[in-house]
Amino acid sequence: MIDPGRRVLLFSSIGHALMHMMTAFYAVIVLTLAISWKLPPEDLLRLYAPATILLGVVSLPAGWLSDRFGAPAMMVVMFVGLGLSSIACGLVPTGDTLMLSLALCGIGTFGAFYHSVGIGWVIRTAKEQGHAMGVNGLWGSAGLALYGIVPGVLITIASWRAAFIVPGIVCVAVGVVLFWQMRQGKVGDRPMPATAGVQLGRREFWRVFSVLSVTMALEGVIWQAVMFGAALVFEAKLAPEITTLRDGLASWGIVTKEVLWVGLATSMIYVVSGFAQYAMGRRIIDRYPLKTTYVVASALQIFAMIALAMGNGYVALLGAIGSAVLSSAAGPIENILIARYTPSRYHGLGFGAKFVVAFGAGPIAILLIAWIRETTGSLELFFLGLAATSVVITLVALLLPGADHGREAPVPQAAPAE
Repeated sequence: MIDPGRRVLLFSSIGHALMHMMTAFYAVIVLTLAISWKLPPEDLLRLYAPATILLGVVSLPAGWLSDRFGAPAMMVVMFVGLGLSSIACGLVPTGDTLMLSLALCGIGTFGAFYHSVGIGWVIRTAKEQGHAMGVNGLWGSAGLALYGIVPGVLITIASWRAAFIVPGIVCVAVGVVLFWQMRQGKVGDRPMPATAGVQLGRREFWRVFSVLSVTMALEGVIWQAVMFGAALVFEAKLAPEITTLRDGLASWGIVTKEVLWVGLATSMIYVVSGFAQYAMGRRIIDRYPLKTTYVVASALQIFAMIALAMGNGYVALLGAIGSAVLSSAAGPIENILIARYTPSRYHGLGFGAKFVVAFGAGPIAILLIAWIRETTGSLELFFLGLAATSVVITLVALLLPGADHGREAPVPQAAPAE
């Protein structure tokens, strides 16, 4: 029989993968959609800006609903709502940008449920928080890896509509299975395990949350910038390499589209970062001070942004991979700090507030990408600006509580899953 905590980790991890894939794959689909609808990709990318606002704003009410009705029920809502919204995107009439924007808003709305609900759910039920967050992060990164591969393959063998509809059907199916498991009492929740040595004082709580509010907002811009800007960067900087690969396969009678190779390049970013996050959860987060790890990751982000801005071809690809790896180190640390300094009964609101801040910065990144690329023809200045932003993140992160707050091992309570 599967341990209830492992069952929770499984469903939460699947949700993490699907959420990340389905809130990001538009960045790849838009390349084909622009050709099909005969519209500039920058204009179509702007249609996703309202969805990214909802991806942040809805996190707070989603967190409140989780506190009120329970994490498992809200995860069912996320799976079904996200899946139906994606299917709606695939059924939009050709050229109807308003309907597409509204359907994308559905993806943003229900995608917002995951982090304010699923992350706290995992941390509360995990015996080893760092390990659980590493596994959960690996699945999330797998979803990001698939956001390039899945639409690239579905577009190649079918159409851009299939790239929306097929993942939507899978998402709804998972929601139905989770609902069935809930009804059988096989999936539940429990209060946050106590953490030895950590004093949950109001002053420390506000110190942690004030610092993280700044760093998470700025880190959110960087995360969204890489997610939505990488495909446009690779389309230009990897063009010679992609042409060589396509010509080589064409000589063997295998015809491929450019979007497939751009998708594979973006997927590579998150394949590597996913395994890195899993390793960090097992080897670093449970063993070393959270503050030190967070500050180092923020500082190294400076060099990743410079590589993405100034590098050609594979150097830019390595910069994007490095950025995703470093963000994968920072995210779990933020989640654990918030979980430790927020009472269990307010976990939904705590994580909701976090992701309002983190994802609320997303529209800034998308609008800046569209404006700067339209104005300059490239994204070099944009990523150089983000290198300077990383300097600010590093300096602010130094204000977090000292290293002694990051090494205590959680002591699980005897409370059973409900």
